[in-house]
Amino acid sequence: MNIQSFQFMIAFGDVEKNMTKVANLFRDSDLANVDVVVLPEMWTTGYDLERIYDIAANDLNPVKGFIKGLAKEYDVNIVAGSIANKNDSGVKNTAFVIDRNGKLVHEYSKIHLVPMLNEPEYLTGGTSKVKTFELDGEKVGMVICYDLRFPEVFRDLAMEDAKVIFVVAEWPVERTEHWITLLRARAIENQCYIVSSNVTGTQPTGATFAGKSIIVDPFGEIISEADAESEMKVDGILDLDYVRKVRKDIPIFSSRRKDMYKFL
Repeated sequence: MNIQSFQFMIAFGDVEKNMTKVANLFRDSDLANVDVVVLPEMWTTGYDLERIYDIAANDLNPVKGFIKGLAKEYDVNIVAGSIANKNDSGVKNTAFVIDRNGKLVHEYSKIHLVPMLNEPEYLTGGTSKVKTFELDGEKVGMVICYDLRFPEVFRDLAMEDAKVIFVVAEWPVERTEHWITLLRARAIENQCYIVSSNVTGTQPTGATFAGKSIIVDPFGEIISEADAESEMKVDGILDLDYVRKVRKDIPIFSSRRKDMYKFL
């Protein structure tokens, strides 16, 4: 599975400008042999929370149609990061995935809202558990930013045989070491690839983001990495047979003792 993860600066609160930027990133990328493109968290708006209700998508539209068009034009699966998405239950931080045929194959709204960013004040938490989905016949999963601090959701996906877990984020520069350490830890403890897409730059709120989008293999080795400040693309070739080998050689899943875990 060939991956290309996009890391870029978000135009604060400017949906049209951000969609144009993503269209240009696709146009300027060599996607001939790429299977999956990954976008970051809240890429249409950034954390313009005070205006979020007015600038959020409506049931993913028009962003979903825009991503469908890109997927079919470039014959690529798109893990479309997450966007502010409005429906009858409020505004959620919703991630979605479109396959290379333009079909919506997965949707997930962030269940862990960030108190430090006042997300609970402006956004509604997701009510559906994480679950796997398939891309090109392989089971994968995805989470959003703050979810990275909750190993339970990663283990749920791994127990459903996810071989790749995508992490889309707007992770701050102050906690860069947490970002890298947790991404590597989640790969090691779940014996899967972790593919991340983070943003870079500083927004009018004063938040500066860490960049450092990385791809980690099932042994915790970083196989591809962006720097902290540049807009760039991170490429990786994922050998999913390697996931199977690691899980066979170190059989942590069959060694689990559910009867001995107090808070399972």
